[in-house]
Amino acid sequence: MPRFIRNYVAGGTYFFTMVTSDRKPYFADTKCIDAFLSAFSTIQRFHHFELVAYCILPDHIHILMTLAEEDSNFSERLKEIKRKTTISLRKTLEKPGLVIWQKRFWEHTIWDHDEYQHIFDYIHYNPIKHGYSETYDWEWSSFWDYYGKDSFPDIDPKTFRGGRYSYGE
Repeated sequence: MPRFIRNYVAGGTYFFTMVTSDRKPYFADTKCIDAFLSAFSTIQRFHHFELVAYCILPDHIHILMTLAEEDSNFSERLKEIKRKTTISLRKTLEKPGLVIWQKRFWEHTIWDHDEYQHIFDYIHYNPIKHGYSETYDWEWSSFWDYYGKDSFPDIDPKTFRGGRYSYGE
């Protein structure tokens, strides 16, 4: 079995994909989304990082984050986000043994501005790609935080097929 080595870079910007266990659509329920966002916010307060972009879909979540200059430990943040979300959802859904997440997460280090923009666009295009929305009006993404209600970027979905990019989903 191959051993996966994570790339820890102090002050790095990373793209993550976290997938639910058995692809169950837990995050189709707003109570579950609220639990995730609450856990995320709590961890961000205690383990500082910048949330650049996100998209919450029913069975997976994409996050683009930048760590503080002296920090490289993204694994601790994602572990805690998943742990707090799981605790909250077990209580909310009244299922104490519920498994929410796949055991691991997918991570990719962003190396340059072109890759940063490509991943940023991919995250915001994801609800369209998966058929959850026909436009960029998906409520559970950071799209509106950047573009507002009246503007739409020129995102070419063909750039997300093949090539050097992989997205962990």
